[in-house]
Amino acid sequence: MDNLPPKHAAVDGAAKTRPDLNGPRQPRVPSPGPEIDLRPRMGLDKTQQVYMQGDKLPQTSSVLISNSKYLNNPFYREAYVTQALRRHGHDLPPTYMVPLMVRAFEETTDFRRMAQLLAEEKVKNPAFGAWLDERRHSAYRRDDMAKYAPGTLGHEIWAFLGTGFDMEFAGKAKAEMSDLEYLIFRRGSLHDIEHMVTGFGPNAAGENALSMTNVAADANYFTPELAQMFSQANVWITSTGYNRAALHYHHVLPTYLNAMQQGIAAGLALSQPLFLNQWEDYLDWSFEDIAAHLGFTRGPGAAWDWTTDATNG
Repeated sequence: MDNLPPKHAAVDGAAKTRPDLNGPRQPRVPSPGPEIDLRPRMGLDKTQQVYMQGDKLPQTSSVLISNSKYLNNPFYREAYVTQALRRHGHDLPPTYMVPLMVRAFEETTDFRRMAQLLAEEKVKNPAFGAWLDERRHSAYRRDDMAKYAPGTLGHEIWAFLGTGFDMEFAGKAKAEMSDLEYLIFRRGSLHDIEHMVTGFGPNAAGENALSMTNVAADANYFTPELAQMFSQANVWITSTGYNRAALHYHHVLPTYLNAMQQGIAAGLALSQPLFLNQWEDYLDWSFEDIAAHLGFTRGPGAAWDWTTDATNG
């Protein structure tokens, strides 16, 4: 014991210290005080501004004007910007801006031009024309769906109707409808079935994926101008949702991006948009058989349910 070095003896010219039982200490990172300006220089100098904007100034007016009918429309601006920048809250439903969105579409859509494009499309695409002329519609009743086996589309509709949701929330069928009226009605009435068939939702990421499926399928099937008119609502949903997740819900963004990728892949794999399928003929089919028949890969279903609560608040 007498040969032990003193407690504070120097070893190789350095003071020996007691070992840290909690592991090596990390260097302390000082926190900047509130008086320190941490903002990086983001502004552009005059030369950089001219490089980006050119040397011409836009026209001036006593009111907001542009060459975009969407930017000029106050309802479109309000609906789109609010939905893209807002945080979802528990005080209002996520769909709160949809009525304003619909009004914006009504004011910016040239329905006469859309009807003309529909008439032209019926001639170019006889299969689409036959689908329109058939005017197929089914009002699903829960008692009628009870006979279908679990795992089939019919059984899933039976379970869905038991939750109190209305598959015809967008409106009821009318005896007489124009091609355009029928098209809008039929697409709206099939929305919930598209969630079931694709395995995309209904949840936050699933809505995003299904929207991308429909955008991709429309773009792949119809003439570009008509596809744009068909896709307005779906583009609005997925683009605002993507921006909102990127701004506020960073932990959900990877799943959103994956949902977009899966949705695009499914839409491009389809030979025709989902709404052209007569789902009344598939009620006794399993979802796996439907997906294999139509040629797309289904989404993860309830595995994305967590994204709804994760993008709220």
